[in-house]
Parts: sequence; structure tokens; C-alpha cells
Amino acid sequence: MDCPLCGFSESETILAKPSITIFTNTSDEFGENFGKHNCIIKQCKRCGHVFQPISKKLRNTLEGIYQSDQAQLTTSLGVGSWGKERAPYLFEKLKGIDNYKTKSVLEVGCGNGYILKILKEVGFQHLVGIEPSLEKTEEVDGILFLKEFASNKINLDTRFDFIFTSGVYEHIPDIDSITSFCNNHLDDNGVLFIYVPNCSRYLADGDPAVFAHEHIHYFVESSIKCHLSKYGYEVIDNQSDDHALAVYAKKNDVIRNENFVVEAYKKFQNKIDGKLEKVSKILSDNNSVIIHGACNGLNNILGWLGRNFDYTLVDNDNTKHGKTFFGKRVESLDTVNLVNYDTVLIIPAYFSEAIKAAYVERGFRGQFVMLT
Repeated sequence: MDCPLCGFSESETILAKPSITIFTNTSDEFGENFGKHNCIIKQCKRCGHVFQPISKKLRNTLEGIYQSDQAQLTTSLGVGSWGKERAPYLFEKLKGIDNYKTKSVLEVGCGNGYILKILKEVGFQHLVGIEPSLEKTEEVDGILFLKEFASNKINLDTRFDFIFTSGVYEHIPDIDSITSFCNNHLDDNGVLFIYVPNCSRYLADGDPAVFAHEHIHYFVESSIKCHLSKYGYEVIDNQSDDHALAVYAKKNDVIRNENFVVEAYKKFQNKIDGKLEKVSKILSDNNSVIIHGACNGLNNILGWLGRNFDYTLVDNDNTKHGKTFFGKRVESLDTVNLVNYDTVLIIPAYFSEAIKAAYVERGFRGQFVMLT
């Protein structure tokens, strides 16, 4: 597969793991089994973009997932404790949208419509969302929801002053198609906002949670800027941090030829293998372990290790409590007797310090193991 960013044919494989089950953030009781697929990540030898080569089988599977009620890799914004906790972080990145209350706004990949509904509540007047997993095209409380895949084949016969996407670009095999769609529907003086995971730190550290079958692209700051520059966009405001890339971009008639330098991640798999060995030893030698995080990262770890282990699974997301993930009932931290455990293995990297602090506050005095 050629690089989806620059089209170059040569790439280096930085991750090659056996087939594991696709994680869709749905419990064992209610989730549909979408089968097992290979785990491969490559890095372009020319532009440095990191991507997952997608087979026809995986592409078809993902299209089915995105049109189902299992389209979200994590708990939807505004849903449960975790969905509500994530929302303020995103809105802080998106605060530039406040200048467009009386203008036309389009969200590409609007999910459950949570962001648009909040915007409507605070006075935004002209809102449209496009999303393939919607039940149908309809107008709800003054917001037009379109059941479609955003691509260059779709023409809405209108232009918008502000177009934004949140957690969408990393999922799209043909990102040129979605950027063309945005370009075709953005007013000449409009602003495009893109929010995606920032994979720089996690690729450098060898975080097992980086890989997800649903994620085709693993962006770093230079790669998202490189892609936007192809369409004549310049980043006018950068709200990125270690966790997320959040950029506002605008058309610039003077296209500058920049050399975007991306780090090579040749040691990515070796670092992951070292962490898998560490986790395997902890779980094999100890039966008083809490694993915190019923998430994609744990799906990868357990799938790649290919073994069953004895542990207690805890998560902060109250929508998961009492449900079964990976054959384990998910517990709330509040209900676990921490005296019975001597090790807590924390899977989510970005929130690991906050999770650790919650255990310490509840009196845990054992060891913490974090993977980054």
C-alpha cells in the first residue's frame, strides 16, 4: 500500500503482530464479533507518515462498524462519567468556534450529535452534522443531521464558515477524499478545525495502546500540517498538546514549501515487546493484580500475549461497571477492597497520573506499573 499522505510506494514496517479481535468498546455480552485481523503499522520512507495498511477485508469490516451502533472506539461524548469527563477537554480546544455563533457550522463525523446539541444550547444558529452511523437523515431541534460518509462524492450545495472534525481523520483510509469534501464546502474565508490523537509520544515510547484496527493514520504535528499544506491550508492557531493535535487552518494563497521532519520509529515494536514481556511477568507471577482500563490498549496486550491471566479489571467509566470485557467483570474503584491487591497496572497512558492519584487517595500502598 502506498503512503496515504504522499503516495510514495516505499515504507518500513514498524509493527507486525498476529491477528487479534477488533475492539469496539462494547462488552462481551452485547458486542458483535467482527473477527480477527492482522496488526500492522508502517512508516513512509519519504514523508515519515505512520499508517496502517488496510486490506479489502478490513475496509469492509470497518465500513460495517461505522454504520452500526458500535462505531465509537471509546465511550461517546456526553455518555456516562468518562464521556462527560472528556467533553470539557475537547471544548477547550474548540473554543475558537465561539466566533461563529451566527455563522454556518458543519461537523464532519458528528457521532451522537453531542457537540452540536451543546452548541445549539449556547446560541449557535446554523448547525449541520454528517455521520454514517446515524439512523436516518433528519432535522432535530434545529440541527440538520445527514446520514452520509463525508467524501468528495458528496455535494451539499452549500458552503460553511466553519467546519470541524473531532476524532475522524485517523479513521479515514482516503484522507484526501475527506479533505476535498471539507475544501469543497468551506467558504473562501472559512476556517477548518481538525482534532486527532497526537501519536508522537506514544510512538516514541512504544505504547501498546497506539494501535487500533479502526485507526488508519497515526498523526504527529508535522504530518497533519503536511497534509493540510497540500490543499493550500496554513495552520493559524495550534492548540495541540501531548494527547491531541488540535489545529485551526485557513486557506493561504501563498503556498510555502516547508520541509516537515518526522521522527523515525524503527524501535517501536522492540519497545512494545519489552512492555508485553513486563506485563506477562507481572500477571504470571502475581494473582493480586488490578488492571485499570477496559480499553483498546488492554485488548492489544491480551491479544498479543495470547494467554488468559487472573486479575481484577477496574475502569472509571460507569457505563462499563458490571459488564464483562475480556472475560472479566468490570469493577468500580469505589467497590474494590484495595487491601487485597499489591499491584495496579494502569493501561491509559495520558490519564495515568490522575488514575494513580485516585488509588493513593483511597489508601492503596502497593506498586503502580505504567506502560509509558
